[in-house]
Amino acid sequence: MRARTYIAFALVFVMAFLFNALAGAAETFTVTVPSGTEVAMQDPNAVIPFTVTNSASSTKDIRELTFRIDDTKYNFSSATVPPSGWCIKEIEDDRITFALTQGSGACSSGTSASELDPGESAVFNIVLLPLAASTDVAGDTLASVAVDTQGGFAVSGSLPTWTKRSFEAALVATPESLGVGGAITLTMQVTNRSTATQSNISSTPAPPTPSSAIATLSGGPYYGSTALDGNHSASATVIAVASTSGFTSPGTLRVDSEEICYTGKTATTFTGVTRGCNSTTAAAHTTGAVVYAKTQYSLSPGSSGVIIWLYDATSTGTVYFSTRATNSGSTANSVSLNSNTVLIGNFTASLTVTPGSVITGQQVTVEMEVKNNGTSALINVAPSALTPCAGGATETLSSGPAPSSISSLASGSTGVFSWTYTITGSLGQAYCLSGYGTATGGAITNTATSNSGVISQYSATVSPSVVASGATSQTLTWSVYNGGACTLKNIEVSFPGGGGNWTCSSVGSPAGWSGSCGGTKVTFESSSSANDIPSGGTKAFSITYSTTETVTSDKVVAFSVSPVPRGGCGGSEAEIGTYVTVTAYGLSLAHSPTGPIYADGSASYATTATLVSGGSPVAGKTVTFSTTSGTLSPATAVTDANGEATVTLIAPNSTTDTTATVTASYLNSSGTDTVSFTGWNIANIQYWGSLSPASASCGSTVSFTMVLKNISATTSMTMNTASYFAFNDSSAGGSTVYQAYLNSAVTLVGGATQTFVFGSPTSSGGGGGVVIPSSFLAGTYSPTLNSTPPPASGLFLTDGGTNDQYRTVTDTVTLSGNCGVVNVNIIEWHEFR
Repeated sequence: MRARTYIAFALVFVMAFLFNALAGAAETFTVTVPSGTEVAMQDPNAVIPFTVTNSASSTKDIRELTFRIDDTKYNFSSATVPPSGWCIKEIEDDRITFALTQGSGACSSGTSASELDPGESAVFNIVLLPLAASTDVAGDTLASVAVDTQGGFAVSGSLPTWTKRSFEAALVATPESLGVGGAITLTMQVTNRSTATQSNISSTPAPPTPSSAIATLSGGPYYGSTALDGNHSASATVIAVASTSGFTSPGTLRVDSEEICYTGKTATTFTGVTRGCNSTTAAAHTTGAVVYAKTQYSLSPGSSGVIIWLYDATSTGTVYFSTRATNSGSTANSVSLNSNTVLIGNFTASLTVTPGSVITGQQVTVEMEVKNNGTSALINVAPSALTPCAGGATETLSSGPAPSSISSLASGSTGVFSWTYTITGSLGQAYCLSGYGTATGGAITNTATSNSGVISQYSATVSPSVVASGATSQTLTWSVYNGGACTLKNIEVSFPGGGGNWTCSSVGSPAGWSGSCGGTKVTFESSSSANDIPSGGTKAFSITYSTTETVTSDKVVAFSVSPVPRGGCGGSEAEIGTYVTVTAYGLSLAHSPTGPIYADGSASYATTATLVSGGSPVAGKTVTFSTTSGTLSPATAVTDANGEATVTLIAPNSTTDTTATVTASYLNSSGTDTVSFTGWNIANIQYWGSLSPASASCGSTVSFTMVLKNISATTSMTMNTASYFAFNDSSAGGSTVYQAYLNSAVTLVGGATQTFVFGSPTSSGGGGGVVIPSSFLAGTYSPTLNSTPPPASGLFLTDGGTNDQYRTVTDTVTLSGNCGVVNVNIIEWHEFR
């Protein structure tokens, strides 16, 4: 009997032990990352999304987590943004602790709605600085992850792994919008972030894979580009270019359809050349032609290069490209890359929201850029109402769009519409918007979706966000927004690490604040609570650097901003990542004429961007332009041997004096220029489309009709028969002009639209048509504005001198049939017998 009692007691003890053991084992959580996660060495913006899931079978929740890592391989970054409802409690190079944001703003393990109950998950997007190695490293992982409260939790399964890549790379397709038949330039910029020299840089897959069959490879890979300096004959033995920087020696060039081999180079010439090598044919080339490098290169640690491919846009739709940079043995690679999306179509739109991080109640600017990639003008271009995307935040319209519409958008031109929205919501909630553009006749763009932003407790922005390599006396200004419940008494700005040369020379503090230069950071301090940054307020803090970082390729550097609340309120400290791009390039802008010009929708400026690197011009690069008012034609241009790219800015329609800010961009470098317009208060006659006929035969008699509109709301204009429509063949090398006068006087009242007929041989009117001279060269011609004929071109509209106007006709006329040929003028004839 006693033995049974012992056995029963033992069974009870064992069952209790097993129950407790199983109960303890049930308090588990998992940590995962997406399959194929990769980061680049020395990338200050490397983000790994860790998903933490509470898999406990009890009711225990997770309120505080600590991630640890080997700090000889990685450092945790203060630029990390915690998930909604969470905050960063502590951060060091080797560890980061997350806790819950309390109602008071404090960061602690007290219970809140954001805690992870059993079955719940949260994604912690942790920013890491991956330290360099000699080649790619697979299988990197965390040292540990621990739940710091609600004891008894253990990680279920192994910690996740990822791969560290040797190359930092970016893949950019330009232009971002074009029509069918246009050319796409795809550029991959590669920087060796490893500690070893990497040879024979290429890509895999090669060539990059388009996401859709609407883009077809037409050239490349090329390993650099420059511009030809001067015209070259087919027998030239020295090839002069803007710069040979980045080209190997010896090597092979591609100019138009010819390959040229060379054995040496100077700063601006290739020497020891063999023309028409690799079974191509030697040919003459004109100045400014793009010169491509055909020879692969190696990259020493920290050095950069490019690979270029050319694609033809063959059909409408959207396309992006995918590849990765690699070395000869595939032991060093970049992360897998996707380019930006290219829109292929006659009428396209893109949408951006800035800034990308705000406190609730802060305003953002939304810009829609529309582009006319077709061959005819678009009339009455307007944006749709914008629609919020999913993300949780509330986007409330404050103002816009400005302008409400664009009367006429010429072929190749762009226009920009702008709105202001107020963003409200909870911490971590995202905001974004979508919309499209329309034009008369049913034309409609793609539906464009903006980038996403996020609501933070504190927000910091830095200006400028791009600085030139090696800039001196460079001032950076941080605007710090306080979205917490407590006032902020200290702001600490830490300088970038990683071998930069950021030397503080002076600081600029708000009233009632002080600050002084430090070796690695500046701490700004408020003198009293009355001078603190109040809840919902903002203040600006400036630091001037006597020296900055010098780079050979564009590099993003991080400045950590740490707001500190005044004690006794229960507020929490935080670290906010702000970023500045140090660019190897510089862009400046100029315009001609000096101005102002009339805001009549037709007058124009020539806007020229100059691209330099290290003080020398950079040729063969595509510069992208945008404007706050008026339209650009075209929106992109390629730099010549002087590093210059020129586009036309067509004036807006405005009855009051106004200005426009034009921005030119290449990679991360940009420049701006402001131009002025004088208000146009009288009748304003604009070409409104429907040019007919669109094609004609040389030697035939033709009258042209078109629709004009008086976009003035109040002022009429009576055009007499001295008004004319004209175009010439000078673009094809000819000297012939077609000019037809208005058949009869017409009064166009304010706001009206009417069809006009130009078919009179003389200014006496009467019609009957005008003969297109047989000497006219065959071709397609755009009757563009020419205010000082001959040769006449475009529209001249006159009411006898009171309100004369020159206007562009943005549609084209195609001539064929019995047309002339280019005349050859014989200056001197010698005959030998």
